[in-house]
Amino acid sequence: MFRSQRVRSAFLAGALVISILAGTGCQKNADAKGTTAAPSESSESIVASLESGSPETPESSSEKPETTDTASDESSGDGEFKQEALKLAQELGVKEDELHGQYELFLKYVNCIDQNAEIGTLKDYVLHLFPVVADHLKPEDEYFFFLNLSELKAEIGETQSTAAAEFYSGSNLITINEKGDSKESGVNYTIMYHELMHFIDSSIGGGYRSNVYYTGTRFAHWEEVTEKEWENTISAETDFITEGGADYYTGKYYRKTTEGYNTPASFLSGIEWIYGEETVDRLFFSSDSSMEFIRLLQDAGISDQKIVDILKTFNHAAYGSNQLPENPVRMEDVLVDLYESKKGSGWEKDKVFMQILNEIHAWTIEDYPFEHEELKTILLDYPAMEKMSQSVLDQIDQRTSQELVRFFKLILLNGKPYLAADLVSSSEFDRNEAISLIVEYDFDQEKVISYEYYVPDYPKWII
Repeated sequence: MFRSQRVRSAFLAGALVISILAGTGCQKNADAKGTTAAPSESSESIVASLESGSPETPESSSEKPETTDTASDESSGDGEFKQEALKLAQELGVKEDELHGQYELFLKYVNCIDQNAEIGTLKDYVLHLFPVVADHLKPEDEYFFFLNLSELKAEIGETQSTAAAEFYSGSNLITINEKGDSKESGVNYTIMYHELMHFIDSSIGGGYRSNVYYTGTRFAHWEEVTEKEWENTISAETDFITEGGADYYTGKYYRKTTEGYNTPASFLSGIEWIYGEETVDRLFFSSDSSMEFIRLLQDAGISDQKIVDILKTFNHAAYGSNQLPENPVRMEDVLVDLYESKKGSGWEKDKVFMQILNEIHAWTIEDYPFEHEELKTILLDYPAMEKMSQSVLDQIDQRTSQELVRFFKLILLNGKPYLAADLVSSSEFDRNEAISLIVEYDFDQEKVISYEYYVPDYPKWII
């Protein structure tokens, strides 16, 4: 059994002085809004993929923006920084493939972290957050991002809700619920990265953000709404993307499976399967996520009133705290509409797509009508998904004593679908214990190709 692990980070003491980094924007920042977090023998090729702190699959590892060609490095502007960045990464316990070829950015990133005296032991987590930054931060947004990074901090305290942790973007603060368990564990590892994904979401897309409203006749940003229109406006925000996306990207980069916001995360898998990785990246990391999603639905021919119902229903699915909207719309129906708009007919024969629909259906507790009535008879419920998972487990030769927390769920790593499941952890924390099982799977033949029991390297906990 292979277990992939990364070397623990050990930050250097004292200030890191890098002359080229003067004026990187490591200063104090301004306010925004807060979000909450949910309580929360294999092939060597998969092991190589999982070690990188990246959602990439082994087949595509050569496509990463890093290179050993000196001429190519220099032409990209990173050649002069590579040697220094690699030396620093080694001292900090960061593997080269975590840098994703962004050597100058890594130097700036570590310098900014090192100057932030309030991060504390959160440094270890933030350091290994760099692959997400490298993949998604645009040069024009660096200044605002580093402003926020310079203020990022975490504390054990009282959260505004019963959530295990909350991120407050106005103060760039992660608060860990003092009534919960703040020790090292697989659950808390996931919680911290979930909250850090909220930090990325609020910081990486640039400084300007504007809420979206429906006026009764159109969707508009708040500054576009006329005085008369304000009388009938309702919010048109995509909270389900905020929370589902944090879960989704935590799974891609750190847990290798999703945990917490199950239906929104599976919905985003569906968006990626239909439209590709760039689209789902844009929906989550954009500073205008709500309007991006609305335009996606409009382009598929969905009416404005139905979009309002979709937003209400999906936000309800994310939090489950409000009453089901008067005209609920099922996620399964929306994905079928989007699939037919983008790819045409034949979605019933797409086994990967059906896996996504089955996950959403199995997790949807409330019963409300399907628009595509055939879905009601062909989708699997929770017990059927458990049975499917058992059939997958029966094909795995080397089993551990750990059982699945739930059924297998689909995860896309650089566009390739895998099945993945959370594993039950022992009450005593064990750094050598796997937190998830990832299966390379032939969906058409329903056969296991290879699998990996994934053991992450846990950074130090916050206290």
